[in-house]
Amino acid sequence: MDTNQYESIVGRYFNCKNDPPLPARSCPVKTKLPGYSGPVLDDFTGEWSCPLCLEIVKVDNDEDSEMYDDDEDEAFDNDEDFTAEGDRIQDQTDEMKIRVTRLRTIEDLVVKLLPINERFATYLSLNQYSIVDTLRILEEAAEVGFVIGTGKPVAPKIVALTTYESGISLTPTQLRMIGLREASITQRLRVLKSLQPNDSAANPFIQKIHFIGKSIGLSSVVLDIIVEQYEEVAPVPNREPDESTRAAAWIFIKGKEAKLKGITKKKLRSVPSVKSNALDRAVESYKTNLQNRIKPVEGVATIDVD
Repeated sequence: MDTNQYESIVGRYFNCKNDPPLPARSCPVKTKLPGYSGPVLDDFTGEWSCPLCLEIVKVDNDEDSEMYDDDEDEAFDNDEDFTAEGDRIQDQTDEMKIRVTRLRTIEDLVVKLLPINERFATYLSLNQYSIVDTLRILEEAAEVGFVIGTGKPVAPKIVALTTYESGISLTPTQLRMIGLREASITQRLRVLKSLQPNDSAANPFIQKIHFIGKSIGLSSVVLDIIVEQYEEVAPVPNREPDESTRAAAWIFIKGKEAKLKGITKKKLRSVPSVKSNALDRAVESYKTNLQNRIKPVEGVATIDVD
């Protein structure tokens, strides 16, 4: 007698919804199969679907939406595959691991999308680091449909965000071909559009400081101080145009001034969005411009007034 491995989700008497129905031993919703982890939950809609045929097998009530998680843990069982700027990172922070998960998901999506929507795949590939940066902002803010957690799939978030930023849409058929449902994207697009007025008020440079700092393990308290120090003297010119690299340079300078341990150029270069070959230039540019601000004005005599 076949035993339903996922009875707690789909029920004891679940029948495969494929056409034709698969036997229990071949259905990833009834039996634990290699390469599958059972029904997949869309945290936004509460719908469980089969990872093979994509049919909906159950819809959770609101109170049942925290059934299980797989998003963060399965994608980085080890860090052997993660190499940034030629340096292997032996001790990834939690933030690094989260970013690696999302970058790997993007790589997988690009491979799947190139044959069916080259324009979307190209945009996603060229803008992958900025997309991950924005996604992390949404996740840290726990926006609806972008809450981080195990069992909450990453791909719908990335596709919705890319669609929103690029203006390039995937058809329902194309979404189905990459294992996604149209509803999981359109509902997240509504959330992104509702947040639009708040986006313009945010300072992207400050956001970069926070995310790069978290990537190397800095606490929110330390980062708030570093941001406050920047706001006190801003704007500070810098010859390096890349915003992430400038943010890393500011973190390095203020970290060294405060004699904080663990803030090194090597760690900052390990953050994928930081341009390693430009970090030194950005650091020196900040140092020069900050030094010029505190130099006394030459040729002006101080006059005492009686």
